[in-house]
Amino acid sequence: MCKVLVIAYYFPPTGGAGVQRTLKFIKYLPEYGWQPVVLTIKNPPTHLTDRSLQDDTPKSIPIYRTPALLIPQYLPWRLRNFFRRWFLIIDEQLGWLPIAARHGLMIIKNEGIKAIYTTSSPYTDHLIGLRLKQHTGLPWVADFRDPWIGNFAVVFPTRWHAHINQKLEQQVLEKANRITVVSQPMKMALETRYPYMPYNHVHLLPNGYDPADFDGISPIDKQNDKFTIIYSGSFYGQKQTPYYFLKGLRTFIDQHKISRQDLHVRFVGNMGSAVNEQIKGFDLSDIVQLIGYIPHRQSIAHLLAADLLLLVVGSGTGSEAVLTGKIFEYLAAQKTILCLAPPGAAADLVQEAQAGVVVDPEDTEAIASRLASLYRKWKQGELKVNPKPEVIMRYNRHLLTGTLAKLLDEIS
Repeated sequence: MCKVLVIAYYFPPTGGAGVQRTLKFIKYLPEYGWQPVVLTIKNPPTHLTDRSLQDDTPKSIPIYRTPALLIPQYLPWRLRNFFRRWFLIIDEQLGWLPIAARHGLMIIKNEGIKAIYTTSSPYTDHLIGLRLKQHTGLPWVADFRDPWIGNFAVVFPTRWHAHINQKLEQQVLEKANRITVVSQPMKMALETRYPYMPYNHVHLLPNGYDPADFDGISPIDKQNDKFTIIYSGSFYGQKQTPYYFLKGLRTFIDQHKISRQDLHVRFVGNMGSAVNEQIKGFDLSDIVQLIGYIPHRQSIAHLLAADLLLLVVGSGTGSEAVLTGKIFEYLAAQKTILCLAPPGAAADLVQEAQAGVVVDPEDTEAIASRLASLYRKWKQGELKVNPKPEVIMRYNRHLLTGTLAKLLDEIS
């Protein structure tokens, strides 16, 4: 069995959506003839911890954890963010680069590594892969879970900062043997930006769901007498926000004289303090419940308790490429999806799968109107969805890992 060095800053016990993709590849790669060897960080500075994910990591897989030079967490967030944006230039994890590269060379020698796989964000992961590629010449797959250039959630402080990041992205694309991305718009954006790349250089490798995660899971806190809306994921910044949904929900209640006792909304995941202030501002504290970050399988139990699953993709340059990993578990849960997203990958997938409805993410009147129609269907016992099974099966993590293994076979 060939060994592949997997470089992933985010790895269990760290939780969060970004961990799932790497973890599932590692789980299933041995079935396709590839033995992962993981290089990650020791003692990650995060409050998103999910130790249950370690149960999904095969015990036979070597995991190397190294220290990193990071901005002290005790500093105020604004100061850390200022230092990261202006001086680290790439991301907050840049101080991991020299340490991880040094350890990576030792691992490659001691483990007999035959290929390298890096995943971002953070983009520092790819810079580590770039350095190892330059020193060893090993075949390398660089995986982009999010766009680097053109990311709607990232604003560079100056043109010089943007230029440096663009040049580094270009180096990664030119030196890696294969590039994988999670959505078709991301693939098209890279191919447009670097038209000289070979035809088969950038590959679509979407996120997905693991059927095993649903085994033995029952709906949690199911309230049959309430129209239950579940959002699972994170809200952050000014783009990825529940503001317009909350405003639409408030409009729906006021315009249609809906009993507040009929409604229950849960936000499951990592939420900033601004979200709670927005809930209070729209006088929805008795309806909207903040669950906070919980272990992954518990989050699935919440999905199964929903009458309606809320998906939010903020508007902005690059948002058409966003295809959050949570959407695939929404599809697997086979519940009606209210997709608040601009035209792009997420909206296209919901419509292709016939799994729900799509609304402009900032049109509060349209959101209120759609909530009213979905609420009426729920009242009548007709809020059901039958997503296309052939579309859902396309995103089975086990099958997707086979695609990655095939790429590793080709370049090795």
